[in-house]
Amino acid sequence: MAGKTGRRLTPERLFLMVYIPLVLAMMLAVPLGEAPDEQAHLRQSWLISTGQFRGDEYIFPENYLSMVNASYSNPEALDRETIWETRLSEKTVTVQADETTGIYPRAAYLPQGLMMFLGRLFTDRIVILLYSARAGCMLIAGILFYFAIRRIPAGKYTLLAIACLPLTLQQAASASCDGMTIAGVNWIIAEMLRRIDGSGDRPVKQAAVSACIGLLAVLCKLMYVPVLLIGLMPRRKTGEAGERRWLNRLVTAGVLLAALLVWYLSSVSAQAGGDGMTASAIDRLRQLAGNPLTLVKAQVRTIIALVPGWIRQLFGVFGHLDRFTPWALTISLGVSFLGVAVADSGAASLLPERKQALVLRVLLILAFVLCWTVMSGSLMIWWTGEEDAVIEGIQGRYFLPCIICLLLCLPEIRTREPREGRRLSIESVRNGILAVYLALSAATIAWLGTVVWKTF
Repeated sequence: MAGKTGRRLTPERLFLMVYIPLVLAMMLAVPLGEAPDEQAHLRQSWLISTGQFRGDEYIFPENYLSMVNASYSNPEALDRETIWETRLSEKTVTVQADETTGIYPRAAYLPQGLMMFLGRLFTDRIVILLYSARAGCMLIAGILFYFAIRRIPAGKYTLLAIACLPLTLQQAASASCDGMTIAGVNWIIAEMLRRIDGSGDRPVKQAAVSACIGLLAVLCKLMYVPVLLIGLMPRRKTGEAGERRWLNRLVTAGVLLAALLVWYLSSVSAQAGGDGMTASAIDRLRQLAGNPLTLVKAQVRTIIALVPGWIRQLFGVFGHLDRFTPWALTISLGVSFLGVAVADSGAASLLPERKQALVLRVLLILAFVLCWTVMSGSLMIWWTGEEDAVIEGIQGRYFLPCIICLLLCLPEIRTREPREGRRLSIESVRNGILAVYLALSAATIAWLGTVVWKTF
């Protein structure tokens, strides 16, 4: 598609056109504190903005902590008529270290903390500071999604659909790290897929890029580290294939092992014996290592019991709002989302050789399965009681960072020019479905905003 200036409307430009208004609308539609775990994320953002990186006790302004801990739907929340005038109080409170967001590295809060720090240079109004933390997350998530869509060699419109899914927009429009995690993992996958043909970068640059990708993976939830395995995909032979292959694999494997070690030390070990979690995370980890079938059985029971709920969460439930999107919107959004993915090109277009395309599909599915295994294993270690039949804490939003791996494996519909007398091509069909999907996404946000703000 070309405009009057002759510039083609690329997927990444289309993303900016639709993402910015949609994510801003979602930010207004979801009240502060109502996104999943946003209260804990806002507490962490304050700590980073004030330089409180480590310690057993942390200092907060009393009314800031009161506002963060009380959502608008809570009777103890500050009065709505005066909330915009509330300023940071000089009276402070000291609280114990908060481990509820321990699965996120502290560095993942730098965007929110930096924006809140900049906001405090100009105002002490608490609400503006809270929205500034949201703005930091929204900005970084948007940038990462933009480059992910631009760099991924196939499935660009599928990735655009993931970025504009209402649940993704809700995460990006909150102070949660999940929005940046979804975007960051997808950018990692895009960069890995871009390099599977073995051409392009020089070996040293290739290794440097792999190291940067691994560093970003560490800053995301470490349960998605298995996507780095895509970097081990056998490459087609080129002039410097041997040197590039072993160097890149060495860096990728090293980053993977380092990330898993950081995950263990910063999460499993640090959270052993925490409130609401298993009595000893380390002991539970040892039990699972001694009998992996325990995890497999729990995973099967969890899938059977919770898959319907996960699907509805992906297309119609928003955190703590307890607002269920009407089935008509939920089903229509889900069908159009899958329509975009089916109509978009798949993994087979990345490699011309059938055998290599099959290997890539297997590797993508393996990366998804391993992400699911690490995710479910982590929550079984941290959060699931020993007597529970299913793994507690898994939500549909946890699949958003790596779901592109499965969608790329869908059968590819070959692009053909329309025959004489026929006006529609596969691109036309895809564009039509995408337009319907974006309209449904906007309608979902509008419905959410209308219903939610009637309550407050």
